[in-house]
Amino acid sequence: DQSIQRRVDQVVSDNGTLPADDLYFDLKSGSTNLGEVDQPALLAGIPQNQVNNPDGAYQLFRVGDSVTSRNIHAAIYDALRLCVAF
Repeated sequence: DQSIQRRVDQVVSDNGTLPADDLYFDLKSGSTNLGEVDQPALLAGIPQNQVNNPDGAYQLFRVGDSVTSRNIHAAIYDALRLCVAF
């Protein structure tokens, strides 16, 4: 390994802060749970069975970058917590 040192005037870092949530909000009205998480079920490790829209066609959960700018590991962990009981 080789080490290089530099003196610079500025360091620019890009850290996203806004969620990429357009798709989530587009799909929300067609979901059975309207995007809501049943918190007691989540904490108990049981399936998410909340139905707020009986005409919905799927369950929808907001994870990863639809919550806030995050890394892949955080998104996978969000989904794992919600889907572990399926």
